[in-house]
Amino acid sequence: MNITLRHLKLEDRDQFYKAINSNWDGFSFVHYWESVAQENFEKYVEILPGFSKGLHIPNEHIPCTFLFAFNENEEIVGRTSIRHELTEQLLKEGGHIGYAVLPEFRKKGYATLILKESLNYIKDQLRSINKVLVTCDEDNIASQKTIEKNNGELENILTLANGKKKRRYWIQI
Repeated sequence: MNITLRHLKLEDRDQFYKAINSNWDGFSFVHYWESVAQENFEKYVEILPGFSKGLHIPNEHIPCTFLFAFNENEEIVGRTSIRHELTEQLLKEGGHIGYAVLPEFRKKGYATLILKESLNYIKDQLRSINKVLVTCDEDNIASQKTIEKNNGELENILTLANGKKKRRYWIQI
């Protein structure tokens, strides 16, 4: 099983709509789709690469590389958001990498591959980062296993203002 992390292309339209219309239970699968791209697929494809340069995103946000994970059949199975730096908030609960797997592709190893390829991207493209923070909810056993399979070392568990607990892992690049 392999995945490819890449930006969207115009021919990915059907896969993109299938992905965003999955049952996310309130989780935001894509960033800036409504606010910046105004739900215009062509515009989203055009502006997405600029996020890594800090273009098209709100001033208070940091540059991030937002890539989609495609399987061998060119189906979108998930996505990753690779943040180029950490704000105080991301240091607590977001980390350098935020990944997601479509509900119908869960429990098949895709999350582990997405995180692995995200780490490879940082190693190859963001060489100033040599230690990566990845966080997950305390009760998210699947994410805990995914992070640990990618050599994540638990630093601590923070209790956030809302009472939720976040596990904070560091991965050496």
